[in-house]
Amino acid sequence: MHLIVILYWSNDKLSNYLSVHIIKNMRKPIYILSTVFVLISMSCSYKTYKSIANNGNMENITAPQEDGAVQEPAWTYYERLSHVFSADSSCVGITDDMDFPDWYSGCFVNDRDRLTINVIGDTLRLRSMLTELLGGNEFDLGVGVCSMKEHIKTRELLDEAISRNYNKIAKGNLTSGSNPDGTINICIQGENDSIIDLFRRLVFDSPILRFKVAQQVGIMYDFEVVDIDEKAYVTHELPPQFPGGDSAMLNYIYDNLRYPKEAYIENIQGRVVVQFLVDKTGIIDSVKIVKSKDSYLDNEALRIIKSFPRLIPGKFDLTPIDQWMTLPIMFKLSDYNERKNKKYLAFKYDNGDDPLKDGLYRIVDQRGKIGYADEQGNTVITPRFVYGFPFENGKARVADYGEKKEVEGSNGECHYWESDGWYYIDKTGRKLEN
Repeated sequence: MHLIVILYWSNDKLSNYLSVHIIKNMRKPIYILSTVFVLISMSCSYKTYKSIANNGNMENITAPQEDGAVQEPAWTYYERLSHVFSADSSCVGITDDMDFPDWYSGCFVNDRDRLTINVIGDTLRLRSMLTELLGGNEFDLGVGVCSMKEHIKTRELLDEAISRNYNKIAKGNLTSGSNPDGTINICIQGENDSIIDLFRRLVFDSPILRFKVAQQVGIMYDFEVVDIDEKAYVTHELPPQFPGGDSAMLNYIYDNLRYPKEAYIENIQGRVVVQFLVDKTGIIDSVKIVKSKDSYLDNEALRIIKSFPRLIPGKFDLTPIDQWMTLPIMFKLSDYNERKNKKYLAFKYDNGDDPLKDGLYRIVDQRGKIGYADEQGNTVITPRFVYGFPFENGKARVADYGEKKEVEGSNGECHYWESDGWYYIDKTGRKLEN
């Protein structure tokens, strides 16, 4: 056991000593006695460290290092890794919009307070490369299942599939989360594992999905720990839900976001955390910022939340209740530029392209969602509505959810949309008060 401890904690000098001097002179008793002394000393140091750690006093204790140095914290290596992936100096962190190398799978802080970087490929070569890139070797390597690139692509396809098949399975009662090895956890509501086969067949399938079945699953938003009144958070049986579920909400935010001109020019990006109350009727009230990034981005985040359609209220014992929620809004220039420059097909109306009305015509994306463009074909309102009527007098009637039904006696030639969530928007996509 002592030999293992020495190999783990020893520095380069000690390793060279053991490998060169002891082997060459192992017949000399004085070197053997010296080795025994080193074994006992380092074993005692390790036991002392473990004793302190087990007593919970880990805050300022680190492993013995070369020449009396202490172990650099995991956060230091995470920060350096984020810069390797092109994070700027003002915004440390690893986000999905980065250009990840094919070998990177994910990272996490392990139970020894060291950063573990999961990789795919030759770990010896990658360790040497990362040691040079990160300016040190006080990190661990793990083995990933798939690359971050593949993981992100799969998550996007999964979200789209869930959004399209909302009513086919579990009616959105599922949660999903990412693992540091690149796999994706999905907890889905059902009585047994047959629901998994149904999900794979009707919704989405991938070898990196990891399933779990539960009797009841509530939609969980991407919560973030912030310093606010803890009385605002009470665990209820079912939290409020965006019509269509998490994927529909994320699509709404992505499609509805308008990057403030000042923030765009100054290249300001980042996350704004918003808190709001969803009352027992699903109406949003008392919207406020609990984690600010920039005043321009803060105001846009507030606008987006206030433009939400009526939510499905939270419930306690099946009774609707008022409930607070916290939601992060991410601002990424790359996402905004992609959306702004994208062109869409015209919505088909009476076997032809939708005509220009009130300066705009309807467009449609590959999901079948409705948006609006101007006479030059520039996207004004990104497709996000399940259905929308033409603009008239500066406003249009739209819905985020509903059902397409056939007009009786039309032999399938005429249809209409039925929804209890109709509302009006202006030409910027802003929701109008009735």
